[in-house]
Amino acid sequence: MSEQTVQIRTSGKVLQSPCGPIVHGLEDVLIKNTTISDIDGEKGILWYRGYRIEDLAKFSNYEEVSFLVLYGRLPTRSELKEYERRLKSSRDLHPATVEVIRALAKAHPMFALEAAVAAEGAYDEDNQKLIEALRVGRYKAEEKELAYRIAEKLIAKLPTIVAYHYRFSKGLELVRPRDDLSHAANFLYMMFGKEPDPLAARGIDLYLILHADHEVPASTFTAHVVASTLSDLYSSVVAAIAALKGPLHGGANEMAVRNYLEIGDPSKAKELVEAATKPGGPKLMGVGHRVYKAYDPRARIFKEFSRDYVAKFGDPKNLFAVASAIEHEVLNNPYFQQRKLYPNVDFWSGIAFYYMGVPYEYFTPIFAVSRVVGWVAHILEYWENNRIFRPRACYAGPHDLQYIPIDQR
Repeated sequence: MSEQTVQIRTSGKVLQSPCGPIVHGLEDVLIKNTTISDIDGEKGILWYRGYRIEDLAKFSNYEEVSFLVLYGRLPTRSELKEYERRLKSSRDLHPATVEVIRALAKAHPMFALEAAVAAEGAYDEDNQKLIEALRVGRYKAEEKELAYRIAEKLIAKLPTIVAYHYRFSKGLELVRPRDDLSHAANFLYMMFGKEPDPLAARGIDLYLILHADHEVPASTFTAHVVASTLSDLYSSVVAAIAALKGPLHGGANEMAVRNYLEIGDPSKAKELVEAATKPGGPKLMGVGHRVYKAYDPRARIFKEFSRDYVAKFGDPKNLFAVASAIEHEVLNNPYFQQRKLYPNVDFWSGIAFYYMGVPYEYFTPIFAVSRVVGWVAHILEYWENNRIFRPRACYAGPHDLQYIPIDQR
């Protein structure tokens, strides 16, 4: 077998080892070809299947965008109507899954989300059929049809899991899904038991669009690793949820809102931003991004929505005012300019959630409600040319040590 020289460029840290250079955190290491999403971090551009996020946010909704991400093209009107019908018919959960969520009512919703997705996979007959096929290495047209059907079920069911957990956590009766409401409106309806204000439903829909996919962050990569073993879609999504649960991945919008509440007064923004430039200073949540070295396009979109939301419902806690003041200071501070640190989508997205009455701990689960379509789309794409992930580590310890019996140690 001929050797192929592979050159890796990275903006991250490279560790030297006896075996050669190690790209710390696999930063910028390519893992596959994809047609799902692309990011130009220097220019601040995000595309889904070639379409700019600004156009999708302005003209589309989550149902259409999730079809695009999953199937690779925009649907016709009849295709979208049928897709919406299939999603609505799959919203409810197996009774045993509901009991799992009830049992975890006092746990953090991310734990309940992991457990409920796993339970739903155990009871899904389509999933069991796909598992048997994958076990013998069969993944042809019939299995692909099964896989896409399961993917749609996951998109449909995650909002229900999150909403049911919220209801149980508050000691409230469940609100069953309705098939006459959109994906976003039905989610808020199941959470709060009443039809949402149209602007609130639009805000959730917009958030879901903006987070549907983002190339290969930690959770999506985790889904790839698990799926590459030919584990099932539900298990791969559980693994992705577990990765998203980590504080270095999900949850920045929660911390940003907590910071705004603590600051309280826009006049304190300059002092805070100056302090953040000093060694050991406070971290500005929602500022800076691993990929974007320009203003996050999703942040610009959700900032406009947040402005509209507080214009209609008010800003009693000064959240938007504080965030605006911090942003002004960040954008005009040489420290952040030189390091290309700009507000990202998490800087703005939690403000409307807070005013809608969504508790902090549900911010990251709503992220999962959106990103599930990206996770499953990437898995299905990878299965078209699957190879199990098997990286190596550079061993730096001793060899051939003499074993000493326990009584002689």
